[in-house]
Amino acid sequence: MRFWPLALFPILVGCATTSPAPKLDPCSVVQCGAHDQAGVKIVDGKLFVGPKALTPQFKAIQSFDVSLDRREVVFSAKRDTNFDIGLVSLDGSAVNWVPQDPADETDVQWAPRGNKISYIVHAPTGDVVRTVHVPTAVQLSVDFPFATVRSVAWDAAAERYAVVLSSPDASDRIESMKYDGTARRIDVAPKTKLDVAEEPFQGGLMMRPATMHYGEKLPLVVWVADPPFVWNAERGALMRDKRVACAIMRHAPDAAFLDAVRAVPWIDSSHIAVRGSQ
Repeated sequence: MRFWPLALFPILVGCATTSPAPKLDPCSVVQCGAHDQAGVKIVDGKLFVGPKALTPQFKAIQSFDVSLDRREVVFSAKRDTNFDIGLVSLDGSAVNWVPQDPADETDVQWAPRGNKISYIVHAPTGDVVRTVHVPTAVQLSVDFPFATVRSVAWDAAAERYAVVLSSPDASDRIESMKYDGTARRIDVAPKTKLDVAEEPFQGGLMMRPATMHYGEKLPLVVWVADPPFVWNAERGALMRDKRVACAIMRHAPDAAFLDAVRAVPWIDSSHIAVRGSQ
């Protein structure tokens, strides 16, 4: 790894690549049931059942799921700039929208029982799994700070769900919990776990060795990647083998970022490298 002088800071060197995610299946942890989608399909940004359109046309529909008991379809659709969650009857009705979040809401599904839906909220500081009891609109959220939820699966009793999870400090793993977030456990451990400290930094994430020497100053690697909160084997090897700090950012660093770096006493701002993703 070559560290460029501060004067060359804007130059992007190399290309950050995200390693392929291991094929972990949350249904290996909870007993997943089959989903009967009742013939519902997506055609040109609309939901159809047979020849009948259930929804108006949207910019995109990311996912949907059908409850045969309720005869209702829940779906994630892009109406304007982000994905929101809507409900529509199989028999035809106006669309009812779940109170929206400014972030994208995706990967929607019905729990096997209990009139609950779940979906992933892609918040700026990490994903959130949100459940909604549809008749009462009561919401529960489980946060996964600085992490990306790849998939969610419910058990047959709809009391627990499992998630496949990725984050910059650990390779992919499976965790499960009750739908209110309690009784959380790791069911499939990550193959690699870094010994690092993490903190939010300028809209991204700063990682450094968990223990620091008195007066130590670390060179900095700015790793530009979107999505930012996923495991990367190359970056993991760098953090494991070298004493460096790593700032993971969605966008190339700017002057405000540089000013913030200069204010951190344990960063050697004369030794900075920038890795950019295409």
